Amino acid sequence: MNESGGDISRLMEMAEAVRLQKEFTSAETYYRQVLELDPEHILALRGLGDALRGLHQFETAIEIWKKIFDLKGDEDVFLLTRIADCYKALEKCEDAQQYYMKTLSLKKHNRYALIGLADLYHKHGEDALAIEYYEKALASGVTLIKILTIVGSLYYRLRNYEKARFYYEKTLEQEPDNTYALYGLGNYYRWKSDYRRAVQMWEKVTVKHAGSVNMIARLGDAYRNIGQFEDAERAYKSNLDERYHKFSLSGLIKLYALQGRITEVCAWYDELLRNEHAEEKSVLSEVGELLIKRKKVGLARQFLLHVQARQSKSPAVCRIIEEKLRLLENS
Repeated sequence: MNESGGDISRLMEMAEAVRLQKEFTSAETYYRQVLELDPEHILALRGLGDALRGLHQFETAIEIWKKIFDLKGDEDVFLLTRIADCYKALEKCEDAQQYYMKTLSLKKHNRYALIGLADLYHKHGEDALAIEYYEKALASGVTLIKILTIVGSLYYRLRNYEKARFYYEKTLEQEPDNTYALYGLGNYYRWKSDYRRAVQMWEKVTVKHAGSVNMIARLGDAYRNIGQFEDAERAYKSNLDERYHKFSLSGLIKLYALQGRITEVCAWYDELLRNEHAEEKSVLSEVGELLIKRKKVGLARQFLLHVQARQSKSPAVCRIIEEKLRLLENS
């Protein structure tokens, strides 16, 4: 081996070693020294691109990798997916899509291209396409739990609830404590009005995690719907102790209405108005209907008159109240 060849070998060993340790700046230096000795050294070009990608110098990495195409053609699927990933990081979506598709034209089950395309579509809200490519990735042997939960959530967003359930359950078969799947499956049972099973799912989340504000509010609603009023109040107040949260406060107002605690209903409704700074119709209607349905005529009238006084400057709200008061008179 000549002296130049020995230098290249030593430099490549050092470059690869520090790159694997994620010391990308040092790796770049060594790879560039190799390329000063041999500008067409394929492995140095490949490694330099990887180091630059590690430094988030995505455009320069792409330029380096494209030099390899000039030397040996553009059918290297590993480089194609690397370039696509860099374009995705740069938010050059059309370029990223082009390189992922090029990869799949050469190797249709390439999992990196399939996941890359799926992530790209997911990021840009193209849910149906995202599902298509995530499912192709899963069919190709990808076993990432994260993808199962993403697909479940995408199906739920598309209102394909049974498919969503399938993916959440598939996740829990492999990881019984997966928070995202438990939360999603709880939402599925909530949609089915199976509140007891929704509670079971969400309570499992709270064993290890505090749970999101929205999940705790939904847990409160589920407790309320199955008559566990103390648990419901505790859930709502755990959110409200931290910060204002519209859905927790709405749930608490409905809970107190169910219990006939009209003074608290009115007080918390005033709190709702103070925070919303606008006409409030939905909670008004729901609480009014709830009290009327339960034949708590006196409490319904007291609540409606209270709201009428608070929102007297809102013609739309006043019309709703007048209509409900007429219903009370005829009931």
